[in-house]
Amino acid sequence: MSTLTKRQVQIRDYIAQYSEKYGYAPSLIEIRDKFGISTISTVHEHITNLINKGVLKRAKGVARSLELVKMQIRDDLMSVPLVGIIAAGQPIEAIEIPNEAVEIARDRRFQDGELYALKVKGNSMIGDGIFDGDFAIIKRQEWADNGDTAVAIIDDNEATLKKFYKEKGRIRLQPANPVFEPIFRKNVEIRGIVVKILRNYK
Repeated sequence: MSTLTKRQVQIRDYIAQYSEKYGYAPSLIEIRDKFGISTISTVHEHITNLINKGVLKRAKGVARSLELVKMQIRDDLMSVPLVGIIAAGQPIEAIEIPNEAVEIARDRRFQDGELYALKVKGNSMIGDGIFDGDFAIIKRQEWADNGDTAVAIIDDNEATLKKFYKEKGRIRLQPANPVFEPIFRKNVEIRGIVVKILRNYK
C-alpha cells in the first residue's frame, strides 16, 4: 500500500503511459513541461519520493532509466482520497489532508468515489484490531447499523471512530479498549462506516 500525493499519482501514470507508447521513460524536462512544474529540481524531488516509496526504480546503464517497479493493470487498483485524521481515542477536530491518496486493491463492492480514507490517531479501537497510524477505509453514508464501526461527528465538529449503537433516547459510541469510556449523545452525525483497515509495516 502506497500513500501518494495527487501529483505523484499523475507523474507515475504519465511515466507508465509514455513508457508503454515509446518503450522508454520521459525525460525530467518532458515531465516538467507536461505538468507545468516550475523547476527540474521539483520534478527530481517527486521522482525521488516515488523511488523511495517503491513505485519507481532506475535501471542501471540505461538512458531514461525510470520504470515502474510493478506494472499493474489500472483496473486492479483504486485510488482512495486521504481526507483527514480520525481520533480513535478522545474526539478531535476534523482535520483535512488535501491532495493525498491511498491506493488499494479494487473492491468490486464499491464504485470510484464511494470510499475515502482516514488516518487513525489513538488506540481506543485496538480490541477490534485498529491501531494508531492505521488507515481506515470508509464507505460514505449518513447512517450506521448497531455494531458498525462508524465515523461520528459530535459537538462542535469533533470526529471520532467508534462502534455505533442506537439505544433508547440516545446514541452510544463504544470504544474497543477498556481504558476508554463510551460516549453518549442524543444525536450524532454519521459520515460513513469502516470497510477495511490498512497498515504500514516498518
